[in-house]
Amino acid sequence: MSPALRTTISAQPGPQTEFLQTAADICIYGGAAGGGKTVGLILEPLRHVSRVPGFTAVFFRRTTPQITNPGGLWDESQNFYPRLGGTPHLRAQEWRWPRGGKIKFSHLQLSLTASVIGNFADFADRRVAAGASR
Repeated sequence: MSPALRTTISAQPGPQTEFLQTAADICIYGGAAGGGKTVGLILEPLRHVSRVPGFTAVFFRRTTPQITNPGGLWDESQNFYPRLGGTPHLRAQEWRWPRGGKIKFSHLQLSLTASVIGNFADFADRRVAAGASR
C-alpha cells in the first residue's frame, strides 16, 4: 500500500503571504498586474472548504467574461482546486467539495444583480470574498 499523496501549495513571499496569513475579516490587497492577487484570492478559502462542512465562498467580478475568459478566475482556479479535491461545475460556475463546501463565481455587472444577491449581512455565517477588477 502506497502512502497517501499530499499536495502543498505555498504563497509567494511578500503581500500574497501577508494576505493569506491575516486573521482579518476584511483585507484590502491591491497592486500591479501579476502581483498574485487573483491567486491569493483563489487560495484563501482552501483553508476552510475541505474541513468546514457546508462552507461557501463567493468571488465577484464585474462581468462573467472576467470569470470565464482564458486567464480569468475559472482558469486560475483549475490550477489548484482539482488537486485539492474540488469538483468543477461550470454551468453553476462553482467548485464543490465532498463535505459540502462550495466556492462560487458570480458577476455584479448590474446594480439589479446586487439587489438580487441581497444584503451581505445575510452571509453572516459565510465568508464573502470580493475581488476588485482591473
